[in-house]
Amino acid sequence: MTATDVFHRLAAQYAMGLPFVAYKKPREKEVQVIFQNDTQVHEVQTFMESGFVFAPFNKEKSILIPGKPLKADFYFTEEKSDFELKLPISDEKRQKHIHLVEKAIGEIKRKNLIKVVLSRQQNISTEKDPLLLFKTLANVYPDAFTYIFYHPSIGVWLGATPETLLRVNGLRFQTMALAGTQVFEDSVDVQWGKKELEEQQLVTDEIVKSLKKFEVKNLNVKDRETVRAGNVLHLRSVITGVMHAKGQQLGRIISALHPTPAVCGLPREAARSFIAKEEGYDRAFYTGFLGELNLQEENSRASHRRNTENLAYKSIKKSTDLYVNLRCMQYDTKEVTLFMGGGVTRDSIPEREWEETVAKAQTMLRVL
Repeated sequence: MTATDVFHRLAAQYAMGLPFVAYKKPREKEVQVIFQNDTQVHEVQTFMESGFVFAPFNKEKSILIPGKPLKADFYFTEEKSDFELKLPISDEKRQKHIHLVEKAIGEIKRKNLIKVVLSRQQNISTEKDPLLLFKTLANVYPDAFTYIFYHPSIGVWLGATPETLLRVNGLRFQTMALAGTQVFEDSVDVQWGKKELEEQQLVTDEIVKSLKKFEVKNLNVKDRETVRAGNVLHLRSVITGVMHAKGQQLGRIISALHPTPAVCGLPREAARSFIAKEEGYDRAFYTGFLGELNLQEENSRASHRRNTENLAYKSIKKSTDLYVNLRCMQYDTKEVTLFMGGGVTRDSIPEREWEETVAKAQTMLRVL
């Protein structure tokens, strides 16, 4: 199936109100799609299901589009622009977010919280249809996981996320601790402040602590590095290990990781309670997770049996590839809702936290 065929079918599927997902993994040259031929809502119950999962921030129902993806080449054209679309901001919105950050800092100083991730949403009009937005996302952000997800029960979501929640191949897994933000200015060779370094270390320590509760082997935290995500930079530590057993353990590890301190806070339940009470809106699938769940992979290897030459045999492994739903938007007839946030700690400066949300909005504004 060619890319043209894929997008024609996606357009027909959307016109008929039938669910689908299309996505492109970081640095890959192909788009993958799964079509669903009815409007049934499939929910993930055990995380032993197979397909593409779309999960919300709160631990409510996770939606699954079952099946194995079709693949098609996706050709990129380099697109560079210095144009920056300005987000229309009212002083009321600015003051509201600054007040929210101040309130969070107060809770941290009273030792009710260590860190909390606060976000906001904003609507903006667009003339682009959602499939064109997805093409633009995949073109502009080749190093991110880009996607469009549609189900008539929840609508259209699109995004370009830099953060892996969990990657599993066989029994080997990889996750990451991503935190700290500064605006990208021509180089990733930058200095980080105490606030960002401490915030990223908190996230790393909490993820390692959560994983140690399970029978995982060879747990390893790689050196911290600076990575680019659109027009911002983050600090990242990659964490790897080996699971003792597959199946039910996958669901338990996902539950232990999500929501990560990078999108919720610490302690997790106290941070989640503060968000629910004070943030003022339902995040829905923003800061949830999404991706491939238990897809079968065939690996051909040469057999070493005696008297057999060049005979290949296949081993089948299940792979899971999940991402945190950052830098995303919800689409609704010529209008999108943007979501952006940042981690608040004791050393946070409310005005800078506001400016961070404005900088992060540029990831989605570039494609509108």
